[in-house]
Amino acid sequence: MNFKSAVALRPRLAIGGWQWLLLLWLRAKPQLSRSCARICLGVAALCPFGKTLATDILILQSHDSAPYRQTVQGFSDALAQHGVHAHIETRTVGDEPAPVVAERLRAETPHLLLALGTPATRATLASGQSVPIVAGLLLDSEELLGQPRLTGVGLEFSPALHWRWLRRLLPDVRHIAVIFDPRRGESTFHDLQQLAKADGVELVPAPAAAPEELPQLLKQLPAQLDALWAVDGVAAFNAVAVRELLLYSFRNRTPLIGLSEQWVRAGAIYALDWDYADLGAQAADLAWRILANGAAPSSLPPQSPRKVRVIYNGRTLEHMKLSFPERWLGEISEVSP
Repeated sequence: MNFKSAVALRPRLAIGGWQWLLLLWLRAKPQLSRSCARICLGVAALCPFGKTLATDILILQSHDSAPYRQTVQGFSDALAQHGVHAHIETRTVGDEPAPVVAERLRAETPHLLLALGTPATRATLASGQSVPIVAGLLLDSEELLGQPRLTGVGLEFSPALHWRWLRRLLPDVRHIAVIFDPRRGESTFHDLQQLAKADGVELVPAPAAAPEELPQLLKQLPAQLDALWAVDGVAAFNAVAVRELLLYSFRNRTPLIGLSEQWVRAGAIYALDWDYADLGAQAADLAWRILANGAAPSSLPPQSPRKVRVIYNGRTLEHMKLSFPERWLGEISEVSP
């Protein structure tokens, strides 16, 4: 799709079905004065029941996978509920270098860019586009700060939410090793530590900046641990590293609290996961405020996920000879390996 110039083409209000009927009626009533007809059409244009917004949106996603597709669908559905008739094109970055993607974006001038994932967001910013950008599926919300053309929805749940669910599901744990990336997770660990102290729980710091550090880290952990908790550290977790953590968990009967549904399916006891369709709807709400109300992206604070999916592995729970309090079972979902 070749987008028209953002200067020549601005978001436009489309006429709804009942406004067309009014227009036809006015044409059939030549006896009405011109001023009266103008008043009728003006009222029709202002009436919210018929107001729609037609616009061009380019979605740049880092990968073409189920979470991205669910996010895009949630975005499109929410825009439609806002009355936006959007001409949307979706492109995938994949393995293309960011400079190549940025160069291609410079030739495009949609009304709004939706960037999903860190590579897509960085490429969009590098393109120097003057159009507003809404970003989503960002593991590090700091990517959203200090960019006047950018706002969006991060993936980070608050430390308080993490702690609340741990205390709900594993109320008896007292000694927990917390794995985090020291380059970006220090503040998260500090916040969790303060919450733990208030509840009489000891958190053992286990910083890991790379997968190669995990084997030695696991050897150095205290012998008596009630749980192993991965709250951050994307750089430290590849498939081999996750397998090492799961082996440690099962050999020592120490439950591993994971980072996502994939971890739980692999054997982690539970994790906080995302409602991707709602993440798309959150991004659409921001896009609506920009397109319909003229809000500057810099005036819209970055958001955290407003919904959380708590998922658990029943087989792991049984292997660890643990059970969750019944009062919370209605709010969590079991997944199969």
